[in-house]
Amino acid sequence: MAEEEKIRAHAKQALQVLTDKTKKWKDRIKEFLWEVFIILVAVNITLWFHNWNEKKHEKRDMALYLNAIKLELEENITTIDRSIEYLLPNVEYEKYLQNHDKKSLNEDTLAYYAVSCCYNLKKFTFKTNAFEMYKSSGVMRLIDDKELSLSIWEVYSSIVSLNESLKWHFDTKWRYMEKDFVFAESGMLDISKLTNKAPMYSFYNSGFSSSMLKDSEETLKETKEAVSKLEKYPYLYSVKNIY
Repeated sequence: MAEEEKIRAHAKQALQVLTDKTKKWKDRIKEFLWEVFIILVAVNITLWFHNWNEKKHEKRDMALYLNAIKLELEENITTIDRSIEYLLPNVEYEKYLQNHDKKSLNEDTLAYYAVSCCYNLKKFTFKTNAFEMYKSSGVMRLIDDKELSLSIWEVYSSIVSLNESLKWHFDTKWRYMEKDFVFAESGMLDISKLTNKAPMYSFYNSGFSSSMLKDSEETLKETKEAVSKLEKYPYLYSVKNIY
């Protein structure tokens, strides 16, 4: 009987030890799982904050680049306006020559156009730096409005094309000017050099200026439309609000 009680006591003691150890392991597992949970929560919060901060910077960069493009296009609009202002009297001269034969050409009118058009040369330079930076920045992928992105590409293509055309117009006109100077040494206008097949007469009868004016007006319209789209773009309402 005493032996059985001993065995029961030892068994009870062993069971208690096992229970205590099991409880300790459970507590350790709970503690470990709690620590893992805290770490996961901290990691997720960190990732969320990182993504939020990154998106904030992306929006800021997008706004800055698009605002720079808008300002650059507005400068180019001013340049296009000046090119149109320059081309208008040239187009008038073209129409005058095309609507009059040699006999009906008025010397005073020819003298006016010789000064205001024939020997009036202007070079125009358009800016594309903001667009070049925009292309190389990777900001384009952030713009969800693909129509806006396409408009920006197209308007700059038109501006580059217009720039090349105006340069060609300038160079061609300069070559015609070099061929024959329409004023004599006395300073008097030599009418014969502004009629028939004379260099400047040929230049203005070619329709170059009218073609350039049409291109300038079309590019002006396209550029203004692109600026209008940029002004309506959500992230561009105010660059300072992005910070």
